[in-house]
Amino acid sequence: MLAKEVVKNNKFQFDREVRAHGGKPMAEPVHEFEAENLASTPNPAGELWSLLEGFLSTIVGTVGARAGTVRVVSSDGQALRMVGAVGLPPEIFRCEGDVDIGCGVCGKAVSSNDVRVSDTDMCAQRFDTRFFAEDCKHVVAVPLEYQGDLIGVLTLFYAAAHDVPDNSAPIFRSFADLIGITLEKNRQSRESLRVNLIAERQAMANEIHDSLAQTLVYTKMRSSLLLDAIRTHDELLVFKCAGDIDEALANGQKTVRELITHFRSQMDPLGLQHALQTLVGEFRERTGIIFKYTNRVADFNLPLGHELQIFHIVREALTNVATHSGASNASLDICHSDERYIFTVEDNGSGIYKCASIDGHYGLLIMRERAQRIGGEIEIESSEDAGTRVQLRLPDSDA
Repeated sequence: MLAKEVVKNNKFQFDREVRAHGGKPMAEPVHEFEAENLASTPNPAGELWSLLEGFLSTIVGTVGARAGTVRVVSSDGQALRMVGAVGLPPEIFRCEGDVDIGCGVCGKAVSSNDVRVSDTDMCAQRFDTRFFAEDCKHVVAVPLEYQGDLIGVLTLFYAAAHDVPDNSAPIFRSFADLIGITLEKNRQSRESLRVNLIAERQAMANEIHDSLAQTLVYTKMRSSLLLDAIRTHDELLVFKCAGDIDEALANGQKTVRELITHFRSQMDPLGLQHALQTLVGEFRERTGIIFKYTNRVADFNLPLGHELQIFHIVREALTNVATHSGASNASLDICHSDERYIFTVEDNGSGIYKCASIDGHYGLLIMRERAQRIGGEIEIESSEDAGTRVQLRLPDSDA
């Protein structure tokens, strides 16, 4: 679809350029030979191939050629690799994937950085069968550039030399410029995708290192202590270590679920405001706790990554309220003061967060680590039977 849209949008521009340079208008309809080969030529998968195929179909029809290819210089600079083609006979297509950088008229165009023309005798020498039979006796090769860098070659095949449009070099150069831009944009897109993939993998590794790895280290330490307690018949220590290990494994399981959720889903496309509103609604329905939600911030001026970490922190705080606090009332308050966003989760529960500093409360540790990653800080206040207050503070993007 993309190729068809590009071709459609540039079709009239191509025709104007041809006529402006004294060339022919649209050539006669594609010959029966070419139509047959367009249908039978293998069509490699990929958006770039489809896009170039659309360009080549328009170019071939515009300049009266029989076939066309686009090749790029390989990464080692030793070959010309085909990335798009129309009209090639199947037997030629199958063995034309890569050719030597100095091969024939294509190689001359690359080495001289100029439009080159030739008969097809040299091309025909590479094949046992007659090259294109009687339908191709003339070749035009046009170097492809982007911002002064040579990146490949456009090759057009003609039945005869007299079929090439008059004053054709400027026309070919115009087409080559468009293809050069297309190739470079495709390269940039692939590079951007690669960088993003690496970043996502690094983020996943960081999350595992910062959360699950800590749980495993703690569990291993407690296991060693448990073995010592068994050897010395210290029953109190045995029960203590066994309880610590059980709690650590439960937290590890919870962390794994959180990591799966985190990397399976991205931030709500409607943003943090909508995500928090949905979270509050789900909390009310699930818990039955009387809940007050106050948001005095009209719009968050935060990067997407910050919004995602804030969402996970608030969700963890609300999960702890629902699971551990025994509260009948709770609240989430959001405000902006002194160039800082402040998120406060409060409840009237039993105050279990008085143990926040004790080893093993990994949910709270993860919340603190998430806050640190985005330049924020977590403050926890709790007292027995007086509830708990968890507050996230972080600077806004303009601070």
